[in-house]
Amino acid sequence: MLLGAVLMIWLYATGDQIHSAPSREELIAAIWRHVGYGVVTAPLLLGYVLWRLRSDQSTFLKGPFPERAGKFALFALVVGVTFLIVTGPLVVWTHGSPLKVFDWFVIANPIGAQAVLHENLETAHGFVARLTPWWVGIDLLLYIWLGLDREMRRG
Repeated sequence: MLLGAVLMIWLYATGDQIHSAPSREELIAAIWRHVGYGVVTAPLLLGYVLWRLRSDQSTFLKGPFPERAGKFALFALVVGVTFLIVTGPLVVWTHGSPLKVFDWFVIANPIGAQAVLHENLETAHGFVARLTPWWVGIDLLLYIWLGLDREMRRG
């Protein structure tokens, strides 16, 4: 649980560095660093999301408010992470670049540059990314709260 949350916050932080880069060289370096981390962590984040889906014991929209809120937070997290994993490479490819994963390997661009689509995807990716720390925090707090509540009801 904690590893997935840490990875998402890490990716958010590396993405946020893109907007604070003082020079063009640092901007480009920040972009490729974020892309590299995104490609490397995507399988782990997918695993985290799948684990969260399997570990959720409550039934959808039943029970008290915390369980409903937990379901909503989990749903938002799953949709958001999936959206970011899909749109991340598309943002790079519609810019006209291949995906460069540090100096390890390159994933060729299958779609070519598409300026209008690139701008829309980049905006949407950034918007959803800014919501992710909130979803992670709410999901984590509710997961802990509901877990403690279940333990207290058992014992």
